Amino acid sequence: MSGEKTASRGIYYGWYILAAVFIFRLFGGALRHSFGVFFKPILEELDVSRAALSLPVALSLILFGISQPVGGLLINRFGSRTIITTGVSLTGLAILGMSQISSIWGIYFFYGLVLGLSGLGNSVTAVTPMLSRWFEERRGLAFSIAASGSSLGQLLIIPALALMLAALGWRSTFFWSGAAVLAVIVPICFFTIRNRPEDVGLTSADAPAGGKKSPTRVVPYDLPWVQCLHKKPFVLLLSSFFTCGFTVTVIAVHWIPFASDTGFSPAVAATAFAVGGALNTIGVLVTGPLSDKYGRKIPLSLVYLVRCSGFLLFIFFKNDLTVWATPMIVGLSWIASVPLTSALTGDFFGPRNVGVLFGLISVSHQLGAGLSAWLSGYIFDVTGSYDLAFALAAYLCVQAAAIVYLIDEKKTRQSGAP
Repeated sequence: MSGEKTASRGIYYGWYILAAVFIFRLFGGALRHSFGVFFKPILEELDVSRAALSLPVALSLILFGISQPVGGLLINRFGSRTIITTGVSLTGLAILGMSQISSIWGIYFFYGLVLGLSGLGNSVTAVTPMLSRWFEERRGLAFSIAASGSSLGQLLIIPALALMLAALGWRSTFFWSGAAVLAVIVPICFFTIRNRPEDVGLTSADAPAGGKKSPTRVVPYDLPWVQCLHKKPFVLLLSSFFTCGFTVTVIAVHWIPFASDTGFSPAVAATAFAVGGALNTIGVLVTGPLSDKYGRKIPLSLVYLVRCSGFLLFIFFKNDLTVWATPMIVGLSWIASVPLTSALTGDFFGPRNVGVLFGLISVSHQLGAGLSAWLSGYIFDVTGSYDLAFALAAYLCVQAAAIVYLIDEKKTRQSGAP
């Protein structure tokens, strides 16, 4: 009956699924990347070094990655709705719990452990197999819209958190943010998300088709997931995604302290960071649909090269222009690598394996992120500057662009297909 009603309205239910994913990524993704807003206030109250405060963030990022392939396996057993709702709930509990901490060990528990484990469901990995089933032909578009939720969250939520922090303090800001996730976002996920089209009386054939016919695709490695681990596309995507995690975390955790150390106000740094999130929405919405028609590896290589230029800019020029230009350039490419990488994983390995395999690829991302969170703080403590951390991020971007270019994308297309 649900399927008949959906058909009569002319609205494919997959769009409701995508809207729910967009909303929980809007809040969940932004809150996960908001620690830079709280970094200095917490630093002053707890009286610890930057490297010490960065360690629980590193733990969170690494656990977030490790939990994602576990979530992929659990999704195969319990379904996307259950695991996504669980992950979003853990996010809300972690943020709420941060309002009650009295020492750095509280940060280890709530931000490091609980928020890290939210990767089970509050992640791109969790939505990838579900959206692969709901949008077979327009996979790149669907992944891009889902990823843009985190980008828009960076634009809207980060400045709002900065304003709340100034007005209420960091504890109250954590409390009300966590309460909002538990009271609003968790019910949206539970009551809207469905695992597959058949759950509402539809099939994948009912999904909307694109305007121009996409290239006919095959799955080169539709094998048990363990047998895919040594395949060249998996190894290359695993390697390049490490760079994505390392480079975005330099900005997410250390940009606001870096810019304020250079002489800019935290408000200017946070606003510039947020504007970068707006451009990220543009970048991700452009690259995804284009990749459905023209291939994914070239746009992905260009994403890393664009990101590299942003890091190099602020190393050599620190002024009123670059304090805006650097987060805007990096922001343009921030999430754009995620739908392209997840779509390539689905293209090569198919829907039955994409959750686990992209989860493993995301472990590499989060290992890079965890290393970046700690190493950047350590570099500052030793050298008194973040320049070396930015230089390392720029080099890794060039390396990732070269690695991605080695992927043989022709294997995912039918012989004789356009």
